[in-house]
Amino acid sequence: MTREDGFTLIELVMVIVILAVAAVPLFGLFTQASASLLDNERIQTAVQLAQERAESILAQRRAPDFAGVGVGTTTDVLGANYSAYTRTVTVTQPPAGPGCPLHPVTGVSAACKEVVVNVGQGPDTLAEVTLLLVDY
Repeated sequence: MTREDGFTLIELVMVIVILAVAAVPLFGLFTQASASLLDNERIQTAVQLAQERAESILAQRRAPDFAGVGVGTTTDVLGANYSAYTRTVTVTQPPAGPGCPLHPVTGVSAACKEVVVNVGQGPDTLAEVTLLLVDY
């Protein structure tokens, strides 16, 4: 009787079983990667919403005057595409002194306002931008 080269059925079944057992942990990595992508997308959207509001505050400060940016806390109503996010703007006026820079000409401490823009989704704060507006 002659022996033919090749694999037996039992050897092929064993290889399939070994590959299947080795592939199970890889499926968990795919699930984790997709969840991570969704979290990164949420954070990126929140950062863009915070930067958008910060830029509009800077434009508002430049257009009329320093007083145009009022002190207090406001919550913005976002459009339908961003209804899951909340954007809160807090403007405070710290006392003149160490927190505010000196006027370049007079050397007197300038008036300033601190602006904090927070963007969150549910209980999580995803992005925060802090500005210091100075009235020279």
